[in-house]
Amino acid sequence: MKTKQDSFKIVPIFLLGSGPNLISSDETKQNTVSDEILDRFGIGKPSKLLVREEKEIDEIAVQGVDMFIVFPFCAEKFTRLIKIAESNVPMIIVGEGDAFPHALDTYEYLADHDNVEKALTAEEVKDKISVLQAAICVKESRILVVDMENLKPEALAWFKNPLGLGKLNAYHVSLDRLFETFRKTDYAEAKKLAERWAEECNVKEPSFEDIVLSARVYLALESIRKEVEADAVYVPWCAQLNPGLGTKPCFALAKLADDGIPVGCYKGENLLPLLILKAVSGKPVFVCEANGYDNGIIELRHCFAPTMLADSKPVLRRWRDKEHTVTGYCQLPKGKVTLVNCGIGDRIVVAKAEVVDCKDLEGDNCRITIYVRLESEQTVRKLVSREFALVYGDCADKASAVAERLNLKL
Repeated sequence: MKTKQDSFKIVPIFLLGSGPNLISSDETKQNTVSDEILDRFGIGKPSKLLVREEKEIDEIAVQGVDMFIVFPFCAEKFTRLIKIAESNVPMIIVGEGDAFPHALDTYEYLADHDNVEKALTAEEVKDKISVLQAAICVKESRILVVDMENLKPEALAWFKNPLGLGKLNAYHVSLDRLFETFRKTDYAEAKKLAERWAEECNVKEPSFEDIVLSARVYLALESIRKEVEADAVYVPWCAQLNPGLGTKPCFALAKLADDGIPVGCYKGENLLPLLILKAVSGKPVFVCEANGYDNGIIELRHCFAPTMLADSKPVLRRWRDKEHTVTGYCQLPKGKVTLVNCGIGDRIVVAKAEVVDCKDLEGDNCRITIYVRLESEQTVRKLVSREFALVYGDCADKASAVAERLNLKL
């Protein structure tokens, strides 16, 4: 998934003025101290600007800038910053330590711009930068979408998911193209991959040839993904793929997720939660759907998970006892998690929870079923769809902030 780290351009502006300031009147020292500040904030130095006169602000270019970080180190007012604020490029006014009153003064004449925020510590600045980077990643990541037969792209996810509305950078590939790529996969390469998977997992029902089939699906999806330079993969209603593949893609999707690629399947409502959680955490994400609720505990399930989430060796099973299918049962660990839930509109729910159990219910069930206790039972009243994305750890604040940057109603 895109990180946007290398191309993310931050322009730090140090307001020093022509008189006394909090750094020094010596220009050499001003340069040295400002570099030290940027090192502490984790901000690059090449685009640094030291502003001593108001007119210098007029020369600041906004084209290609993702964020301005303003350090007001003097009492002088630089009201021409308003012109930069009007460009709608995100701007953070930093008021750390003795710069606190100068930051408030600066923020005062910029506060009516929604793109302008203030921050009082280096950690707060870092958090705001990472949230903006994550939001840009979500918007710019290219998503490979495997379309269903006889269904137009705009009909995906009940017609109103961002997949169909064009709000995300989706690249749609037909089933025929996937099937053709699958047929052309190299058997020897798939066999070698299947041998490795069989060693890494405990194998129950699937035959070795079944595992080879899954390896061929993996190779086909990965080939197309690389060809179209996609950062994520989504397969709506993946059972539609069975006739053309002779298997179901569950374990292939799990192994793509193990590669660090955000991968989802079902109706599409968990795509945005998947991308948000991956962007803010950098961790493997489990996409799932609700199957029950009782006394503050939601039952969530799905047919695949990134195997790296398992706290023991994954077990290769058949999907719902169907011949030639392969999925990996992962015993997901207990622990604190962050849940994100959104549906067909612009509302999104971010919640803290705890995984308290994980089971393989067997039979005609999704293989991985977890039981999650909500931190607040009130959350269940606010849910907007059946689909969820889940990541281990607490990243609720960052996920909420990214959702707000994407203009979603939290």
